[in-house]
Amino acid sequence: MTAKYGYSNVRDQLFKDLKGAYPTKWESYQAAEVLGEDIFEPPKPHPNAVLNLFLEQNVRFALPFAAYRASIAGFSALMSDKPGMVLPRHAIATITHGMHLVRSFMDQAARVIVYEECLGVCVERGCMLSVHTDQRKRRAEALKKLYHAISFVGRDGGVLGPLSLGDLVCASCTEDIEASHTRSRSICWEQLPSMFSVTQSWDGV
Repeated sequence: MTAKYGYSNVRDQLFKDLKGAYPTKWESYQAAEVLGEDIFEPPKPHPNAVLNLFLEQNVRFALPFAAYRASIAGFSALMSDKPGMVLPRHAIATITHGMHLVRSFMDQAARVIVYEECLGVCVERGCMLSVHTDQRKRRAEALKKLYHAISFVGRDGGVLGPLSLGDLVCASCTEDIEASHTRSRSICWEQLPSMFSVTQSWDGV
């Protein structure tokens, strides 16, 4: 409506409100209390509907994160023919491709953290990493369980959301793993615009 009737001041204010929920900077994403479609009044719209709105109104700065939010819902939601959820073919193709790139990136990050960063043997008995390296089978099982916990895509916020390792590892090991994971998430975030074929970098939005 603001575009149709030329209410530029109202439109600018709406954009400012949206920038908090659809951030373009990693620090803003981490600090945000409300993200994505949660910013809208009930009934909360589906991510597909929000993405369609942003595409129609050319809300360019919000497109990378809106596409990511749509990808979290999964392939079945992307292909939905329900009213308000139907996406253009081009959007489906780019989101599917972007979803694959993001998941592959974070899956590789999980592998590096678990298998290549040489996680030491923890002194805390209750920690999964307390299994000594000479107990190969138990150590391998522990690392496999940790890898699945890190790469799990079903948590809130998708694979770019913060880790929730529960009591698998002790507080000290959790801190180290989360720090490595956060570094990987921030690198992936910087590539989000290109992964979802919006532009080469956040500077381009």
